[in-house]
Amino acid sequence: MKQNIQISEVISIDTPENRCALAFGMELQHHLPKGTRTLLLTANKPELVRTNLEHIQQYLPDFNTIHENTTYLFLKENWGAMYDQYGIKAFENELKHLVEKKEFDLYYFHRLDLFFDKQFTPDIQKCIIHFIESIRYHHKKVLFSYNNQTVSGKSFEVLLEDKRDLSFDVILNDDDKCDLTMKTHNRLLKKEAMNICLISDQKEMHYLHQAILKNEPNIKLSVIDLADLQKKDVPLSKETDLIIYNDSRKFLNKTMVNALKKFSPYAQIFWLTNRKSIRKSDLNESKEIGIDHLFPKTFDIKEYVHYIEHAIQKQFYTTKLQSLSYLNQAQRVDHKTFVRRIAELEKKHILFSIVTVKASEIHTDDIVTYVRKEDFVYIDHDTNIALFVMVNLLIENAKQIIAERTNVSKTYIHHHDHQSIKQLIRE
Repeated sequence: MKQNIQISEVISIDTPENRCALAFGMELQHHLPKGTRTLLLTANKPELVRTNLEHIQQYLPDFNTIHENTTYLFLKENWGAMYDQYGIKAFENELKHLVEKKEFDLYYFHRLDLFFDKQFTPDIQKCIIHFIESIRYHHKKVLFSYNNQTVSGKSFEVLLEDKRDLSFDVILNDDDKCDLTMKTHNRLLKKEAMNICLISDQKEMHYLHQAILKNEPNIKLSVIDLADLQKKDVPLSKETDLIIYNDSRKFLNKTMVNALKKFSPYAQIFWLTNRKSIRKSDLNESKEIGIDHLFPKTFDIKEYVHYIEHAIQKQFYTTKLQSLSYLNQAQRVDHKTFVRRIAELEKKHILFSIVTVKASEIHTDDIVTYVRKEDFVYIDHDTNIALFVMVNLLIENAKQIIAERTNVSKTYIHHHDHQSIKQLIRE
């Protein structure tokens, strides 16, 4: 399990077992600062939780200390029956009230999919997103456990895909039961490079990807021909993180995707198709069979590279964030430090967004309260602009968060890339 978990992280674990999910939540506290107070919200009945805790106590070191530092909040009846805006607003307000409580450092939603069953509506999803943003704002942590085989669990998996910092898988033991010794893992913490495999017979595609990735020391590119997939010993590694499938003749179907996943269970799959354009129905169908991204025959190379970078970022964010040199330093920086930190983020290939707002429109005295530990802000008094650098956030998400925290309309918050920022500061 990851050591020294940073503040304001969104963590998830996928498990069908209530008991294992509960054990994981308690085990997690071994890796947090001593004295961490946890609010555990569960949809299980008190008697079931009590029985599970008695079992976990036999396996978990220092169980009593963790148990004493945990407050249990059981599902309220009205939480599972939010059919109108009044009920949803009440739920959102209650979550907001809970996050603002200073006595809790970690919030654990135990089996989130059981909270709402089949009622995980778009309105409830918005409540959860706002809750996550509030967790980051208050520099706290949240852990969600869920089973992605349930209806609401599948919806939650999609909702959380680009919003979590760290996720774990549950590994079954020899008896097909969840291992209560917490045999969970994040295998990426042990890796030094990301493995990309290109499956294609087209030499120009080989050259293209070699050119794209030639200056990426943290990426290992392997290339195999389509004929190799028919061999008994398929040269696909279990450690492959991204499979790029390029074939205009043989279309990817569920059977083929399952075969690829069997050899490389952790891999995301990109499909370069022979289609001139991609329809929404194509995207939905590809998602259903396990394809992460679909690209038309004539794709935009910059957009394509962006998706590859995002895949890399998704796999490596946690480990690279740990190694940032400035994590324990000031979040409000001068011009020189601003430039140096951006250079470090680019060197480590960490996704970040730069958004700006007029400094005169916000309270600059407490400006560091607007951002997380990994973010930073620079105020250029000459141009009356506050520049926020938001790590591991896409542009729209970064703009939305700064809009809410500074109480400035989103239309007055602008995005800049690195080059335009250089020009802006010079002006």
